[in-house]
Amino acid sequence: MIKKIISGGNPGVEIAALDAAIRLDIPHAGWCYRDRKTDGGVLAEHYNVKEIDNPSYFERLEKNIIDSAGTIVLTYGQLALGYKAVKNLAVNHNKPLLDVNRGERSIDNTVSLIRDWMSNHAVDTIYFTGSKTGLDHGTKIYDEVIQIIRGICGIAREKYFGFQEEDDVAPY
Repeated sequence: MIKKIISGGNPGVEIAALDAAIRLDIPHAGWCYRDRKTDGGVLAEHYNVKEIDNPSYFERLEKNIIDSAGTIVLTYGQLALGYKAVKNLAVNHNKPLLDVNRGERSIDNTVSLIRDWMSNHAVDTIYFTGSKTGLDHGTKIYDEVIQIIRGICGIAREKYFGFQEEDDVAPY
């Protein structure tokens, strides 16, 4: 189960992760640029994201990686811009990293992959980053990230759809 979502609020994967956290009542946090600037404009105040003093891309990225138990990079066909920096920082801080190319997987397969990764690495606080809206598949990214996070949190499916998945039932 996800206990906290970390994100910087950039368009695409990052803003979708924050919105999913709010919709599903999952605590969220993260670091954004000074004056709450993102690649898509100014990040709204209702997101629980702090501003970094230094306008450095790497500092923002590093703080988000440090504050998480692991990082998921969701992409569509091509690696996200800055992937090398994400990978290097995750390795330097001994944080697990999962790169998921959504162009190669169904949503259900993506959810299963992430759940297994979370279980194998004891990750419950996740920094979500990856493809941005306007590149690759536009708003499809946003909608799918929300579906993926709902799928990871089986309780979300129970809450929204009225049933609980078998793998979410405690074996007694």
